[in-house]
Amino acid sequence: MSEAERGSEDLRRKVRRAAHMLLLRSHAKPGVKGWELKRALGRDYKVVLRLLDEELADIGFRIVAKTPDGRDASEEEYGEATFYVTFREPPDWPEVRGSGWRIDELAALAACVALISAKGGRASREELEGLLKSKLPEWKVPGILTRLIRAGYLSETDEGVEVGWRTRVEIDVEHLLSLLLGSRGASGAR
Repeated sequence: MSEAERGSEDLRRKVRRAAHMLLLRSHAKPGVKGWELKRALGRDYKVVLRLLDEELADIGFRIVAKTPDGRDASEEEYGEATFYVTFREPPDWPEVRGSGWRIDELAALAACVALISAKGGRASREELEGLLKSKLPEWKVPGILTRLIRAGYLSETDEGVEVGWRTRVEIDVEHLLSLLLGSRGASGAR
């Protein structure tokens, strides 16, 4: 086996290992820290992740790196960032329906994210409950909020409710807000 073939095989093995690390859950939350990937894959871990991202693109997924505060990580921040695998494009309705989420729960999530964003990143649980009770049956609201918090889409602290780690990873909040504002503008123009 030539040196080039050995290098190529080593790279393939690292790509496979990176896929296992990112796709198989080993912590309470999904995702792998950048320093863990560097330790397991070596100094060329960024190249390995780029190759894996290209392979995942064929099946509609991508690798994202997020800082602890939820921003997209720059390459300089990769060591402290957490890497996740998520959809490349928003999922279609059959994919969403198969995931176990009902349409009213997804609408509640969109409404909560919009209100939290409008309030500067945090809203009280009472404000969220009031909004949802105006749109959904009152008895459903506490269960939906609890499910969104448990799933990581929302995070409840002493100061109020914020978007959770999963919202920051899986949802393009700016795009969601532009869709909501666009739909409101379209319905208001009638």
